[in-house]
Amino acid sequence: MISAIGLAEKEKGEALSKEEALKFIQKEVKQLKETIESTPSTRTDLLEEANKKLKILESYLPKQLSPEELVTEVERFIKENNLEAIKKNQGQIMKGLMEKLQGATDGKSLNIALSKVLK
Repeated sequence: MISAIGLAEKEKGEALSKEEALKFIQKEVKQLKETIESTPSTRTDLLEEANKKLKILESYLPKQLSPEELVTEVERFIKENNLEAIKKNQGQIMKGLMEKLQGATDGKSLNIALSKVLK
């Protein structure tokens, strides 16, 4: 992981910002979760290794919001920005919340919460 971040910094030509490092870790977490989902249950060795890596990476991320907390954040964002809770505003709401909740959720979880609120 450290070498991967070092490589990303080398490609960029400078140190990654905190936000960029969080995005990088989130990307790695997403890939590990996909690996875990696609690995046959008979390959316990691979699953154990992936789960260990996942646990380590998740320790570097901010506390993840629960589905209920996400719905509350969606409702609050809509109210604070005087938006209508309609599908037409989904992109604007999604973009704003992804910036606001950096690292505290992933796009998939936020999209699920958003679909519960929008008409």
